[in-house]
Amino acid sequence: MKQKSKFGIGSLILASKTLVSLLIFALVLTSCSKKEEEMSEPLTMGVSAPSFSLKSLDGSDVALSNFSNKVVVLFFFGNNCPSCKAAAPSVESMLVTPFASSTDYMVLGLDQWNGNTASVQAFKTATGVSFPLLLNASGAASDYKTTYDRIVVIDKAGKIAFSGKQSVASDIAAAKAKVMQLINPINSDPNSTAETAPSFTLKSLDGNDVALSNLTNKVVLLFFFGNNCPSCKAVAPSIESMLVTPFASNTDYMVLGLDQWNGNSASVQAFKTATGVSFPLLMNASAVAADYKTTYDRIVVIDKAGKIAFTGKQSATSDIAAAKTKVMSLLAK
Repeated sequence: MKQKSKFGIGSLILASKTLVSLLIFALVLTSCSKKEEEMSEPLTMGVSAPSFSLKSLDGSDVALSNFSNKVVVLFFFGNNCPSCKAAAPSVESMLVTPFASSTDYMVLGLDQWNGNTASVQAFKTATGVSFPLLLNASGAASDYKTTYDRIVVIDKAGKIAFSGKQSVASDIAAAKAKVMQLINPINSDPNSTAETAPSFTLKSLDGNDVALSNLTNKVVLLFFFGNNCPSCKAVAPSIESMLVTPFASNTDYMVLGLDQWNGNSASVQAFKTATGVSFPLLMNASAVAADYKTTYDRIVVIDKAGKIAFTGKQSATSDIAAAKTKVMSLLAK
């Protein structure tokens, strides 16, 4: 009987421990869920960016107020966060290097994990970034309603212009497009002195005349391609899925493909068949490409006023996210 009693007490203790463990686990889940809920809605675009003053890795005081009239990118990271380490070189190559000559621009890294100097230095050494890294930034992250592995862009007026809801790897192209727009606003303002898009009239694959002048008051995206260009064929389905399908119901938008290799009907039809695109393909567009000072595997976006709003300098694959961001901003006006 004593052994049975001991077994009963042991079972009760084990059950009690299990119950306590389950309660603790439930509390952790609730806490994490609450944190995710709090972080799921970043600051609204256009609100003033919360001020901060933090120590940099080299011991200097860095305050947001030091960068008035500048575009500022904040890269919130965790000093030993794997995805942050993986994204940091892309922050350097896409958000630092292309704007190295701009005096009205700054990128800052904010360690939201509150690491000590050694841990943040280890992050810098491992990633090779050149921009300042600031310590003990968890309070700043809370003020910005964000977390690690996120990007925030602040405009020259000190307002939030972009607040990433996804990982840096997913948001970096859109952040770069926003930076380009803010640093060079003259190129994105339809009422500015941006260059007027050269006019053209070309035959479509189905034999119709397509003139840019017939598309007034529309946002027009031009995809310059070569009818047998491998990279053009590879990106064409993404043009369809990212730049056609999402805007299918919008009547003030048009996507055109322009064959800059001057193929005949059969070669352009082969391109259409191989890629499955639905947008009109125009023929003999090499002269138009010359007028636009571009080449194949490139994207150009024209605003409703007939001004060039975006000219891709990279392959369409590299520029497609930025072009989509530009289209969205133009259609929202």
